[in-house]
Amino acid sequence: MDGFQRLPLDTLKYLFSKIDISITVSGIESVYANSGRGRPRYPVRSMLLALLFMRFEAIPSIRKLCRRLERRSYAREICEFNGDRTPRHNTFSLFIKRAKPKTIEELFKELRDQAFAMGVIDPEETIKVSVDSTFMKAYSRRGRKGGISDRGARVGKTERRSYKLGWRSHTVASMSALPITYIVRAANVNDKEVVKPLLKQASRLLKRYKKRISHVIADSQYYSAEVFKTIRGYVAEPVIPHPINVKEPLINLYVTKRFRVKGDPKLVELYKLKMAVERAFKAGKHELMMENLRWRGVAKVRMHVAICYACIYAVAITAHKIGRPDLANSIATFTY
Repeated sequence: MDGFQRLPLDTLKYLFSKIDISITVSGIESVYANSGRGRPRYPVRSMLLALLFMRFEAIPSIRKLCRRLERRSYAREICEFNGDRTPRHNTFSLFIKRAKPKTIEELFKELRDQAFAMGVIDPEETIKVSVDSTFMKAYSRRGRKGGISDRGARVGKTERRSYKLGWRSHTVASMSALPITYIVRAANVNDKEVVKPLLKQASRLLKRYKKRISHVIADSQYYSAEVFKTIRGYVAEPVIPHPINVKEPLINLYVTKRFRVKGDPKLVELYKLKMAVERAFKAGKHELMMENLRWRGVAKVRMHVAICYACIYAVAITAHKIGRPDLANSIATFTY
């Protein structure tokens, strides 16, 4: 506990001062007209930091974020807003509309690339990855008297016998519990259908940094001949348990009804590493409001996931910069 007490990390101000998002800021600033006419706009960096601040502080909506910025000087200082002037909720809506969700999504990619360059994400040449998806309930209020709904969302399974309207974030994570890439699809899309584009993105990214995938670890819901063929096409080995009722399994690995993993001892040990992606989901949902979706449409949902994952990388990068890599996955250390 002494190490925690000596760290100068009791506020987000220190963390945000270490974040380099200059590429994303430049990309967004290029869409603004620099004629000098009209009211002076808020700094792009401050607007992006406010969106990150919203997740770290577990603020449920843009309106409440604006209220926090207006009433709390520490919030303005953290987000680098000068003076008492702060944006209103409609200003954030216009900011997202003008910048476009896809451009704001680059925030995640910029921080991820920094992490790769620093060797934060598994410095070895061959890396194991874990694949899974997580459900996010759509921002929808539908009833007998009508309401509002997310047209792109679909009804899908959330648990064994539960179905809800929403989205799924299909994610590839490294063994350091850091998301490498992700794809957002409606909740009714089968996980197997997303494996091919997901691994294609991950493989291209790793190739850029002279790395390749050695093993792909996933649940039995990904078990199929097509998925195995796709994984082996990248010269990687699938670690995916087969269902118990399969007569001629493709792999000597299975999970019993009591959730015990059995089969080849080496594969059993590798399958235990699947928890890496679950740790990334836990950080996003329990600490960064990833489950609290307040936007509609696949583009904005992707942006929402990107902002949450960007927060995870901001913590990991800062932890390595201060010489404390053991805190790379400890979001609470930097926020509370």
